[in-house]
Amino acid sequence: MREMQVKGYGKKGEKWLQVVITAILTVMLILPAFSDSYGVTDSSSGSTTTKVVPITTGVASGQTNRRLGVVVRKSASSKSKRVTRIPNNAKITMSEMVFTSTKSSSRKHRWFYIQYKNYKGYVPVNQVDHVRYQYKTIRAKNTLTVRKGAGTKMKRVRKLAKGTKLNVCLKTRAKGSKTVWYRFRYGKKFYFVCSKDLVMTETITVPVEEPATDADGMDSDISGATGESDQVTLPAGVDPTVLQSNAKPMSGTMPQSTLTTWYNSLIKMADQIEKNNLKYNTSGGGTTYAAGLKAKKVNCATYISWAMQQAGFEKSGFCFYLGYGKIYDQKIPKNYFITSPNYLVQTNLNMKLSDCVKKGYLKPGDIVGRQGKYHTMVYKHVKNGKYYFFSVGPKSVANKTIRENSYAPDYKIGVIIRRIA
Repeated sequence: MREMQVKGYGKKGEKWLQVVITAILTVMLILPAFSDSYGVTDSSSGSTTTKVVPITTGVASGQTNRRLGVVVRKSASSKSKRVTRIPNNAKITMSEMVFTSTKSSSRKHRWFYIQYKNYKGYVPVNQVDHVRYQYKTIRAKNTLTVRKGAGTKMKRVRKLAKGTKLNVCLKTRAKGSKTVWYRFRYGKKFYFVCSKDLVMTETITVPVEEPATDADGMDSDISGATGESDQVTLPAGVDPTVLQSNAKPMSGTMPQSTLTTWYNSLIKMADQIEKNNLKYNTSGGGTTYAAGLKAKKVNCATYISWAMQQAGFEKSGFCFYLGYGKIYDQKIPKNYFITSPNYLVQTNLNMKLSDCVKKGYLKPGDIVGRQGKYHTMVYKHVKNGKYYFFSVGPKSVANKTIRENSYAPDYKIGVIIRRIA
């Protein structure tokens, strides 16, 4: 076949043109793959690069809760080989949850994959207390089917639209399957979604001279909270199981989604108290809302305790009250708030309300006890120079002002309890 010649260039021009075209086509083929995998330098600054990285959930933490200790197994079965025995109240970390049933989401069919010192293995979920999660925000790339457990045979709860963002907290495996599922919090409950319907990567921008690290991935949870990370990060040296010093404000903060759940529960409980015309009584009516509803009674401590139960923070029957700068025990373990890793506590503050706020001791959502007398309430905010609390008292119940009760600047504060999980 007669070769075609490029006008004005001859055969040498043809060869040169072929080389150029081949080079351009090669670059066009390689560049997309290069961009998707490794990122492209930002030409506007020349100092940053964007990179796609996988999202991984952080480990959860908890404590063993068996008086005789918890047996760690090689696999998720009580018949599996024993690895070791962990003492009661030992701190452990959990990186995965495993289901041993394809249809039941009951706690007895769930195991944690844990680490204790140099030991690794499986323990039943119901032998672990005070669980705290680290959250990552993941977006739905398809319509999500939310289930009560990990696995396609588990009961369906609802559908979530494509693009929904949800905060996942723990990688999970269904029985007999290698497919990854994720546990996530929706409102005050936990559910499960399949990883196949989630976008598992995100794009971050990092300096080109430094190695890329995983981004926090925190945005907003599906309950409507925005702006704050749900990952609980305590400053160095802060131990949530030790009573905090009064010398300075507590360093730990409440995650935004926890605060949203807490406020929603306090408002809902106030609505129920008002709707059912419960009367203030020093006896409080009972350690559960059901008991209070039957007795038609409520007081400051039972209102807050019922809201904590309803928010999923504590078990049914959990109840306490505060006063004289101390924590008083009704249906809770001795010194619960001091030894639980879910809370930070300061007692015997003997500080004016105005000073508590001004010096940074009080934060929204804090449970507060009065110094020198009995009273329990939840700090809300300062508005127009007034200090507002969620609070039940004889006047607030009668006038339906449970959501906003103002207190004088010189009102003495004795106890502050802050949930940090």
